[in-house]
Amino acid sequence: MADVSTGFQRETFAADTTIFRAGDAGEAAYVIDSGCVEILLGPEGAQRRIEVLAEGAMFGEIALLDGLPRSATVRTLVPTRLIRIDRSHIEGLLQQADPVVQYLVKVLLDRVRSERAARLELEGFERQSPRSATELDPDERLHMAALRTLSLAQSLSDGLRLGQLEVHYQPIVWLSDGRVAGLEALVRWRHPALGLISPDEFIPLAEKTGLIHRVGEFVMQRAAADWAQLRGLCWGQAGAPAFMSVNLSAPELCAPGAMQRIQACLAEHRMRPDELHIELTESIVISSVEVVTHVVQALRGLGVGVALDDFGTGYAGLGYLQTLPFSCLKIDRSFVERLHRGERSFHIVKSALELSALLGMSTVAEGIEDAETGEVLRRMGCTFAQGFFFARPMLLVDLLPWLQARADVASDLAG
Repeated sequence: MADVSTGFQRETFAADTTIFRAGDAGEAAYVIDSGCVEILLGPEGAQRRIEVLAEGAMFGEIALLDGLPRSATVRTLVPTRLIRIDRSHIEGLLQQADPVVQYLVKVLLDRVRSERAARLELEGFERQSPRSATELDPDERLHMAALRTLSLAQSLSDGLRLGQLEVHYQPIVWLSDGRVAGLEALVRWRHPALGLISPDEFIPLAEKTGLIHRVGEFVMQRAAADWAQLRGLCWGQAGAPAFMSVNLSAPELCAPGAMQRIQACLAEHRMRPDELHIELTESIVISSVEVVTHVVQALRGLGVGVALDDFGTGYAGLGYLQTLPFSCLKIDRSFVERLHRGERSFHIVKSALELSALLGMSTVAEGIEDAETGEVLRRMGCTFAQGFFFARPMLLVDLLPWLQARADVASDLAG
């Protein structure tokens, strides 16, 4: 199944199938997903096997990069599934790379070509037996990491198509009374073989391959659709309605038509603009200040809340708080966790809360894991809290009864 946005696709071949012949154009490289292939040198009818490659190995990569014809013939030995990596995709990545990197790739290609040719011409060449990961040198470990990335890129495309991505919701509570004010929508990938894959691994991968737009659209649509069931179980206050918070990456935010897609999603699911909060990290803000400024102003004009996430971990600084109309500041967990252990962190959090109040912004403290931290932040004037002390991220099926139980307790107390 191909996905043109990634440049990768899985292809299945029967046993004794020629993938390519010596002299063919080098339009793609391949990673063996399952099965094995043999590498053959020599003229047709007098070829000799020089190597057998199995699952996880890559072949055809040199022609992929330098565009020269194939130097060997590759044939399957058993039914084999390959991940094809198109040259056009790699060329696109190289064009985005630093000129120094591009130059080094070209120099190294010439060297690898000559060294490989000399090695393959040696009589009696034998493939070394596989080694454990602990025996791999840094270059080999980099190779293995690259293989995992390539495999996951194709798997992520399949995961989107097959419904493997999930949206988990983490409650955000009012520090004043502990009621649930809103929810943050967090994407998770439940891989059928690898289990839950960390967003720290697959989100950067999605950004590099262009899949982030499909991932982001999936999260936005699911969160807006689920809000119909969740709205009545969250508590707003005068001028601060209950909300659903969704993260946007730099490619999503800066893509043409971003605002139109957000408006269309709100209209489709009958969600009020002030019930949606968009979270942006400091790194996104500084990546394209002009575009971000335009989009943030447009979102705020529409009535959508915009939160500056992970405040204090990047380089955006206080200047952007003066120039961009953020409605909320999220204080990074690294400061919250050290609140009791370092006077420096305490004063940073205190200053951020005081500045937010002066600018008319609400505040969210992330990563709260104990009651004492929550109480300190409440006394300091923080608006909202988020962390494992209150609740972990949950699937909708688990979240609904949890919210209903909290609503019943609040109703009893009010009565």
